[in-house]
Amino acid sequence: MTTEKSIFGLRYPPHAELHPTKEELRVFLESTKKNGQEPHGNDLAKYRELLTDMQQDVRGKMFHGVLRHSRFANPALKSEVEHYKFLLHALLSLDLKKPRVFIRRWTALAEELKDIAQYIRNNLLKIERVCEAAIVILLDLQIERKFENQLIDGIKAHFKEHLKDSLHRGPIAEQYIETVKKDVGMLSKETSAMLREDVYALVMLYEAIYDHAKKFAHDIDALMAKIKNTKNKSIDDDKELLTQLEQVLVSLISEYHFELTATEIRTETAHEDILLEKRREMIDYLFDLLRKERRTRDNRRTGGNRRRSDDQNRKEPERRRGTDRRSGKNRRRPLNLSS
Repeated sequence: MTTEKSIFGLRYPPHAELHPTKEELRVFLESTKKNGQEPHGNDLAKYRELLTDMQQDVRGKMFHGVLRHSRFANPALKSEVEHYKFLLHALLSLDLKKPRVFIRRWTALAEELKDIAQYIRNNLLKIERVCEAAIVILLDLQIERKFENQLIDGIKAHFKEHLKDSLHRGPIAEQYIETVKKDVGMLSKETSAMLREDVYALVMLYEAIYDHAKKFAHDIDALMAKIKNTKNKSIDDDKELLTQLEQVLVSLISEYHFELTATEIRTETAHEDILLEKRREMIDYLFDLLRKERRTRDNRRTGGNRRRSDDQNRKEPERRRGTDRRSGKNRRRPLNLSS
């Protein structure tokens, strides 16, 4: 199998001639399954909706930003699962009455199906690494507090400029100045809390995608190992295993449960617009950082004991889950890593 290095980059299949045209694939996906109850493409509806749902409110931008950055929301993944379904249907429909043709077609189709599964599995490992790197970057951002201070400095500068403009128009009441100071202090605290909560929400979403990708990479590995084991196996056994592999791939893009736990904007001042502006600025900064950051410092997950995603025999403890980073029973407040 030859592919590009990017996540779900171009795949050059060993049997490209087996793949359907766009029209043939469309007709197949719209045709009903053997039970006659639903079309072949119905079980991919949730993922198709995910790819087309482009909410532009703040929470939607955060949620879909993570899915796009992790590459889990990817048209190429959908396409590969659709092609797997088409080719498996072709394999299961082969005519046993023509043994020579059957063997030749079976071998080519089975090889192509395994190639697709391996391609998806390898890219799931890449998604895991993207998620790990994103989590490290986000947590480091919390610890360093540099960007948090920049946001707060921006708030102070805004009100300082506002007071200057007011002074040009005439004297300012002492009480008004005190009110501005209180608002600046409150907005600074609320901005810090908002940053912590949003970073925590993003980390949890990356954790969920990481866990999902890891689980299904493992499931694909397990079935591929059974398929490669040819000892005492019949054609029917292979059919069953390849069908199970289809079910795993469909579950990969239909049985995910991702959610963003970020809260709505709240402020005790009359300046919700400023807080919202800072949140948008923060989101743009975070995703720009995640896209462009080329870390030169040692990754927390590197070193002699680094967990390798494709090492199925590793016996050392798994990385901590996000929920393990919190203390206290049923604690729901975001982790404060800035102290």
